[in-house]
Amino acid sequence: MTRERTTLSRRRLLAAAPAGALALASPLLAAPDTEPPASGKTSAIPPLPPPLSPDVFRARQERALAEAKKRGFEALVVLPSTNLGYVANTDPGRSERLIALILRSGTPATLLTPSFEEERVKRDAVVGRTVSWREHEDPAALAAKLLSGASRIGLEGTTDVFTAGRLRAATGATLLDATAVFDALRMVKSDAEKGFIRDAAWRTTAAIAATHERLREGMTEQEVGEILAGEFRKLLVRGGGLVQFGASAALPHGGPGERRLQRGDVVLMDCGCRVRGYSSDVTRTVAFGTPADDVRKVYAAVDEAQRAGLYAFRAGAVPEEVDRAARKVIEDAGWGDFFTHRLGHGLGMDGHEPPYLVRGNRVPLAAGNVCTIEPGVYLPGRFGVRIEDDATATDGGNELLSNRTPELLVLAR
Repeated sequence: MTRERTTLSRRRLLAAAPAGALALASPLLAAPDTEPPASGKTSAIPPLPPPLSPDVFRARQERALAEAKKRGFEALVVLPSTNLGYVANTDPGRSERLIALILRSGTPATLLTPSFEEERVKRDAVVGRTVSWREHEDPAALAAKLLSGASRIGLEGTTDVFTAGRLRAATGATLLDATAVFDALRMVKSDAEKGFIRDAAWRTTAAIAATHERLREGMTEQEVGEILAGEFRKLLVRGGGLVQFGASAALPHGGPGERRLQRGDVVLMDCGCRVRGYSSDVTRTVAFGTPADDVRKVYAAVDEAQRAGLYAFRAGAVPEEVDRAARKVIEDAGWGDFFTHRLGHGLGMDGHEPPYLVRGNRVPLAAGNVCTIEPGVYLPGRFGVRIEDDATATDGGNELLSNRTPELLVLAR
């Protein structure tokens, strides 16, 4: 398969990837001279970056307690969740058996766990101590002892109603939603966190490019989805996502299904992977064979909308105004009714997290916020185009974490 666009050598790619060389100071420029490798060429794939040190998690626990104190909480209870992974480097999963981290000022971070699970859950956990309970014991009563004297307790925001009820009955305390505590910490990414997202985004664009090289007429979306997952594995990560051809691409979250690839189709891939627990989220839309004029026009409008969104995305900007900057470009081009979703979302340990670039969100962005910028136009029964990249807000503008594609890529046999 050949491309209309001139590709770059693998050596130049690997010399640049991925520790910062793909980042941009200007939101309006494409990435430097880098392009992901073709399929099967994995001999020089960069290793994964080292994990965070235990001291990082201890510092996060202290910061969580400081945020909790600002909100009048005397303790925090964190069930298995992304937030538990954030503060304690473990997320063993939930079941009817209570596992919970209890954070209180002046006492060690305590992980409450079933006794038969203790060795497993503390294998990676960064905590001061573990306290176990046996099958015939009531873990809520044990939690109440650890929380004795606390009258206002913050619960991690995804805590289920059943567990909250048990803890309320056992403690007699006022239980409050602590979502704001964790959002305040997680929305502003450290340099290390941004590095993980940048690395994940590089592997994602590499997997997409390698999959493009393997596209053949007659393949189904599901078959290409399996190829994409395999390319991620070659890049040392687990990843995947949406694969949509032609009219299927007009469904913002459609596919992959049994539709077969035909010449002239657009091919939309929306995918990502995780590196050290941090997610990427990248969408590329290309043409398989010569595209129709309308495809080129829509792509040009979406591309310009993304540029406008990136120009507006910076620390201090109001999220709904960033959305508006991109949306106006598509409206002016005549396709406003077909841009049916927000401009973007926060990105980190969860694939979708605050802040959201959407009408109604007027909380200014902060330096270190990482968001997707993903305008799209979806023409029902015909085709859809979405371009999505990951960026972090800075005081002077933003920094791209994925290597932006500046023009429509046409794949031809």
